[in-house]
Amino acid sequence: MNDFVYQMFFDHIKGQVGDDEELLKKVTPDYAPMGKRTLQDNGSWLSALKRDNVDLVTQGVASVSAGGVTASDGTFYPADIVIYATGFETDKFLWPMEIKGRGGKLLSDKWGIEPSAYLGITVSDFPNFYCMYGPGTNLAFGGSLIFNGECQIRYIMECLKTLMQSKHNSIECKEDVHRDYQKRFRALHAQLVWEHDSIKTSFYQNAEGKVTLLWPWKILDMWRWTKEVNSADYQFEN
Repeated sequence: MNDFVYQMFFDHIKGQVGDDEELLKKVTPDYAPMGKRTLQDNGSWLSALKRDNVDLVTQGVASVSAGGVTASDGTFYPADIVIYATGFETDKFLWPMEIKGRGGKLLSDKWGIEPSAYLGITVSDFPNFYCMYGPGTNLAFGGSLIFNGECQIRYIMECLKTLMQSKHNSIECKEDVHRDYQKRFRALHAQLVWEHDSIKTSFYQNAEGKVTLLWPWKILDMWRWTKEVNSADYQFEN
């Protein structure tokens, strides 16, 4: 299926570029389709690259100076304006805040470069703490983050109701529940396109090539799993 979609996209690009083989080579992705954000182009971008006064340089940037940009091969390109788009650091969910949990444990230390939360919402060792739009809840395949947010806040309210009905002071996701969820999260992502071997760099991935940002299951699963709280997933304390 990846090969079929790749060929479909390639044929579209080739149809826009025409017989310019050098430009075609530069603009053809070398990774599985949909593994990164896809350029939504109606032909205007590719047409612009074909203009006589436009050069597409695929070399890396070695340095930027007042007069322009020096590419990694040493070529200097004079420029009046430089637009420097560096991307995102998606594993720094709470930066620069410091969140302390049980025993003064820092959430940044617990998460490291692989943030995780049970259902993307609660974290073991951090009682009465909840995330909205937390680790693993972003979408890259359609759907609505507003819908996800509604599911999350409903679940958080159910957690608060469960806590009040228990007559305890704190509710905390159990470590084994969190660990099992993360194991299933990792196993599924390893089979999906965002961790495909051809994806060398992506803001979806951390430094180890693991995806921590995206929801890997169906949106229906988010709705179903957050409809009510299973008290057995949590421990309560006064």
